[in-house]
Amino acid sequence: MPTLRRKKILTIIPTTPFHFDGTFNKPSHFPDKLSDWQPGKYWQTIRLGRKLFGLKIENKGSIVEPKLEITVFSDKKNTAEELEIIKQEITWRFDLNADLKEFNQLAKKDRRFYPVFKKWRGMRTSSSDSLYELLVIAVLLQNATVRRTVQMTNALLDKFGTKVRFDNKELFAIWQPQDLKNVREQELRHLKIGYRAKFIKRLSRDFAQKRIDEVKLRQMNKEAVAKELMNLYGVGPETARILLFEVFHYYDTFDHIAPWQQKIYSRLFYNQPLVSIKKIQTDIKRQYGKYAMLAVHYIWEDIFWRRKNERIAWLEKEIRL
Repeated sequence: MPTLRRKKILTIIPTTPFHFDGTFNKPSHFPDKLSDWQPGKYWQTIRLGRKLFGLKIENKGSIVEPKLEITVFSDKKNTAEELEIIKQEITWRFDLNADLKEFNQLAKKDRRFYPVFKKWRGMRTSSSDSLYELLVIAVLLQNATVRRTVQMTNALLDKFGTKVRFDNKELFAIWQPQDLKNVREQELRHLKIGYRAKFIKRLSRDFAQKRIDEVKLRQMNKEAVAKELMNLYGVGPETARILLFEVFHYYDTFDHIAPWQQKIYSRLFYNQPLVSIKKIQTDIKRQYGKYAMLAVHYIWEDIFWRRKNERIAWLEKEIRL
């Protein structure tokens, strides 16, 4: 296991307001071995080509005067270009340049949920992973309980991931697409991931052959990005929704609701066991407009933060972790 000892400090000033912990820790996400968090501090790995870095991101500011200090760990000397790319990636992945003024004004009009919006004011939609990495995770989430997804993710990381040590942390990095080039589908199936082996194999091939360019997609409009994503093998409406919101930061992406999400939304918004998907979508879009998914994200994450300190029986029944 390599140890990353070289250090370089970067500074990023997010737009204001900014909520550090709400941005860098998403309790609704399943637990993994790719990152770590404690109040005011966050760790993860990141790849630039074949080079692997460790990141420690610390909160050095406040909600109204935000400031992030990023320590970049590596085993070799970093170039100025590499450090600039890392800075750009952190800024993009965690939506640090977001303009939330209009959304915050809209939130003030919501008497019921304004306490939630106020509590998490400045929280961003974020994906610590690259497009390929989140696609792999999304495939593992398909038709599986959270517990099952965790098992499959850990099996793949133990077999193909890279484990590194930095800042007294031991974290994994997901493999690169080309690393699976000569891996047979059956070898993946031996890790008990089922039909997902075919999806991961095909996705890895497409990314290794550079049939899709994440950076170029960031410059395209929502419809064009959605079309490109849906052309990928194994990507359906729910996976596309996750990617459009978390990777590309389209706040209005509320066009698909999975059955298990429907049950949670029914409880959160109506305090009922089950409300029709059409009604949920219509009501949310009418109230929050182009910020529909972002508003839902705040309310969704809030209940999972509550779960850290209290048992919510109906929620445990749905996520089965």
